[in-house]
Amino acid sequence: MGTIQGVAPRQREVVLLLDSAAPARARSAARALVAPGREVLVSATAREGLALLDGGEPDVIVASLDLPDLPGLRLVEALRAQRPGTPIIVLTEAPTVQGAVAALRAGAADYLGADALPEALAETLRAAVDRALSALRAPGNASEGPSEGAPEATVAERSGFTQQLTRGPKMTRVFDAIRAVAQTDATVLVRGEPGTGTELVARGIHERSRRRGKRLVGVNCGALTEAELSIELFGHAKSDEPGAFELAEGGTLFLDELGEASLPVQVQLLRVLEEQRFRLVGGTALKRANVRVIAATDADLDGAVSDGRFREDLYYRLNVFPIAVPPLRQRVEDLPLLVRHFLNNAAGEYDLPAPEVTAEAMALLARYPWPGNVRQLRAMCERWVIECRGAPLGPQGLPEAFTGALVGAVPPEDTGGALFVDETLPLATLTARMTTQLERTYLHKLLARNGGHLQNTATAAGMTRRTLYSRMKALGIEAKGYK
Repeated sequence: MGTIQGVAPRQREVVLLLDSAAPARARSAARALVAPGREVLVSATAREGLALLDGGEPDVIVASLDLPDLPGLRLVEALRAQRPGTPIIVLTEAPTVQGAVAALRAGAADYLGADALPEALAETLRAAVDRALSALRAPGNASEGPSEGAPEATVAERSGFTQQLTRGPKMTRVFDAIRAVAQTDATVLVRGEPGTGTELVARGIHERSRRRGKRLVGVNCGALTEAELSIELFGHAKSDEPGAFELAEGGTLFLDELGEASLPVQVQLLRVLEEQRFRLVGGTALKRANVRVIAATDADLDGAVSDGRFREDLYYRLNVFPIAVPPLRQRVEDLPLLVRHFLNNAAGEYDLPAPEVTAEAMALLARYPWPGNVRQLRAMCERWVIECRGAPLGPQGLPEAFTGALVGAVPPEDTGGALFVDETLPLATLTARMTTQLERTYLHKLLARNGGHLQNTATAAGMTRRTLYSRMKALGIEAKGYK
């Protein structure tokens, strides 16, 4: 056992490191954790580490799953039993997605691969411990879970995710998935409607990964023609401008709206994912690609595969680790927290007071279907800060779309037969949202008429049963609700 101390002020943070690795790595990891006002306790065995817990209360525990006397998740279980409220960051020589999921389910706060070089591991470990300690310092934090009376004690903050806020289980599962996959190089497919924050999921994965020191490069596949997208991704032999794969070398490439990519571009992407090589457009020489790919789409890829619009082999290559981001209408429990967050941000940006939202106005916001999701909510909060100038925001301050007779006519998770026209959205976005709403309403009525019988419903809709199932899955419709 050893102790490495920083400057000791009146209140001291304590980190317990349990690691039986080679001395060089153990020393590197321990020194990475040193900071002013922090004490680092080091133990090479589980037995010694558990004994240390009897004599003190560390703020964070960093534990290797490769300890000889208590390997694997048994160590996490023993630590949790002795210190149930202390964040545990686990290290492993062989990180896998399955291992990350199992560790998080066992109660670990974070999961890191220890197979990197000592310098890279030290940086990743330092960031993970700093996140855990920052979360513990957050106002209203309590180890037993989020407090109903403390809006700042959010799952997102305690998990180290400051870009997304939540109190609900759906987004908590998203955060858990981000932590589980971040330390691997697995390809991730993020599904979510526009405005739900798929790009923030990609950023969260990148910033918690071993590639965080390199670039995160984003490409919107839906905004470019086939030729433009090929050049954007791979570069051109006659140009000095590097493509996205070159820019993201060693880092992460985020492919947004991937469902809009043409079949020829899909072939090129598949080749890169399988061979880690690519050619410049108009060139012949192969270039190596050391890039982690995260893709996002709101398209029904299952249906696109069935219809021949999306390659099945590319779909399976991308869908190694899927993450589904719920639309705002399915996480209304987060609305008060999000509204306050966006109002305060806008107030700071415009140097204006943030309005208080009355209970009546908040109830109307909770019944609105939010076709533009969190992006729309943020824009509306900016508008309300400017309009209210510090006065309370009541029902009379909301646009007609929020207060009309159609709002609340159906549950938030199903917008039913009502069509909502929101003038704050671009026409293309509004058209896409209304088309989706119309399709959801159509299938809802057809399923109800056929008692949830899929074959009869598919026949009546003029589509195959497989296509019907794909559309229902994309729209969040379950047949059992109509039987």
